[in-house]
Amino acid sequence: MTKIGDLATSVYDNEFGYETGAARDTEISLVSGWMLGHLGELNTYIFTCFSGENPNNFNLEEQSILSEMYICEWYRKEQKNNLRGNSGGSTSSTLDWEVIREGDSMIKKQSAKDKAKNYQEAIDASRERFKDLVYAYNLYGANPSQVVGKDSPIKTDSDLDNYYD
Repeated sequence: MTKIGDLATSVYDNEFGYETGAARDTEISLVSGWMLGHLGELNTYIFTCFSGENPNNFNLEEQSILSEMYICEWYRKEQKNNLRGNSGGSTSSTLDWEVIREGDSMIKKQSAKDKAKNYQEAIDASRERFKDLVYAYNLYGANPSQVVGKDSPIKTDSDLDNYYD
C-alpha cells in the first residue's frame, strides 16, 4: 500500500467509516485520489515539495495537515448537499415534516437550516485546526528558505552543502 493510500484508509475509517466491502474500497479510493490531487496545495501551505503516491519524508505532521484539509472539504461538500436537499444519500420523495405533536409529546426534526449551521460550525472548527497545524509546522518544522544577516554563512571557497547539518 502507498503512504497516501494508508492515510486515506485511516481518515475514512476513523472519521467517516459508514460503508463496508466494495463500497468502502470505492470511498477510500476517492479519498486517496483527492489527497493525491491536493498534494500541491499542501506544498504551498507548508513550503514542501511532496509528489506521488509515496512521497519522501511524508511524516505524521504533514499527514495530519493533509487529513485536516480533506475533512474540512468533506464538511463543506456535505453542507452544500444538505442545502440542496440531498444530504445523507436520501432521495426519497415523501412529504417532509419538522414537528409531530401528540398530547404532551413532541418530536422535532432538525431543519436543513439547522443542519447547515451545524456543518458550518464543523467547517469553522476544522479550518481552525488546519490553521493551527500549518502555523505550528511552519514555526517549528520548516527549514528556512533564506538566511540573511548574522545567521548567514560566510562565503568561502568551501562547499556549503552541509550548512544545515
